[in-house]
Amino acid sequence: KNAYEPGNLDAVMCRRLVSVDWQGYLYDCDFNQMLALPLISNQHKKPHLSDLLHMQLEGSEIMVADHCYGCTAGQGSSCGGALL
Repeated sequence: KNAYEPGNLDAVMCRRLVSVDWQGYLYDCDFNQMLALPLISNQHKKPHLSDLLHMQLEGSEIMVADHCYGCTAGQGSSCGGALL
């Protein structure tokens, strides 16, 4: 938490991508998928890939927890490497 860098927020995975598990369920990121924290949706308790075309994701709430500091600390982290 002490290494949090707000400049990383625009580039983290959960802002532009979704993670999909082998059954087609949606998550904000890979870490949330492994922790079984589904994408937040007003229409669906556990959103599925089949629901995606009917969902408005832009501007929607993102499920966050302490593990999110791993992507926003220091130079940041993503599937492609450092963010800053």
